[in-house]
Amino acid sequence: MNKVKEILHYPLLLIFAGLILITTVLDLATPAKSFSEMENRYLAQRPEMTIRSLMAQDEDQKYSIQYEEYTNDQFIGRDGWITLKSIAESALGKIENNGIAYGDDHYMFAKMQYFSDLQNRQYPRNISFIQQMAEKYPQMKIAFGIIPNSYAVLWEKVPFGLENINQEAGIAEIYQGITAPNVEKLYFLPLLQEHRDEYIYYRTDHHWTTLGAYYGYQEVVRSLGMEPVSLEELAPLAHEVNDFYGTYYSRAKAYNAVPDTITWYDIPVTSVKVGDEEKGALNDLAQFEKRDKYAGLLWSNNGLTVIKSDNNRYHEDGKTSRILYLKDSYGNSFAPYLTYHYDEVWVVDMRYNAMLSPILEMAEFDQVLVMYNYTTFTEESNIYKLVS
Repeated sequence: MNKVKEILHYPLLLIFAGLILITTVLDLATPAKSFSEMENRYLAQRPEMTIRSLMAQDEDQKYSIQYEEYTNDQFIGRDGWITLKSIAESALGKIENNGIAYGDDHYMFAKMQYFSDLQNRQYPRNISFIQQMAEKYPQMKIAFGIIPNSYAVLWEKVPFGLENINQEAGIAEIYQGITAPNVEKLYFLPLLQEHRDEYIYYRTDHHWTTLGAYYGYQEVVRSLGMEPVSLEELAPLAHEVNDFYGTYYSRAKAYNAVPDTITWYDIPVTSVKVGDEEKGALNDLAQFEKRDKYAGLLWSNNGLTVIKSDNNRYHEDGKTSRILYLKDSYGNSFAPYLTYHYDEVWVVDMRYNAMLSPILEMAEFDQVLVMYNYTTFTEESNIYKLVS
């Protein structure tokens, strides 16, 4: 009895112990979530206890580490705690979280102050692979471009003191390494900087917007001797998807983030084939209703997508013109514009494809277009497939 009275002298201890008990019971009683809409990622599930996991030496194989990840991901009220953490950090004047810096006008920017070990290895290799591809196919007309990331264009919105890698110098260095005469180099940075006051990059995501992609498209087709379709002509085809929270938001979880709007154009097509499956439309409208709305553009990232249409303003009777477009995810909002210049647009993402050579054997191409954003080009490990 005396011990009970003694414990009652410490009410904060009792409250704390009670909270732990209640939280533990609720945590055990709450079914595990498989996916976090807020973070746009799959959550760790309860690991299986085995002799192998208990004896594992590798950190990611250890049962204790796996269980810690599970409890962190499945902690009750996780989304609320994440928001509370963001509010507290903002109150303390913190201007970045998890590699994402908070800029002006609610823009977020990736911190890229130096190359990782992976980039230091991969960057020169990828320059060499583009040069090797051009040398391997000397009769092929190749247009090659590096798309700058948002901080290189919207520098006025970048927080003071964030000294990121100079992408203008980096792109120039890449282009200096490509000397093959059959390669036309594309210069996106000056044109995008001219339009930096427009909505050309998402606030909460690493991609350029559909408008940013349009200005990139202008640079491409004019370099190829053609005139782009105008925004006025596209306007009647425009649709908007609101409340888009992108990859930067998923990493930073800023409590005061302003959602983005995705614009997509209902450009008429006769066929859209993703792999072996006929889709019939350029975009996955059902995906626009989900958390990862950007994945609705061009049916997300796929090894091979073939678009056919009657839009080509440069069509020649008796001839089927084709462009082979090698891209990263920036290309999902860009590729539809090409239908106004070619009868068939073949879109390839080397991350989901074995090799380039079998595709080149499937059809004849009038033009090859290779475009990567700067960050992806410096670290992508699948570009070797262009020449293997």
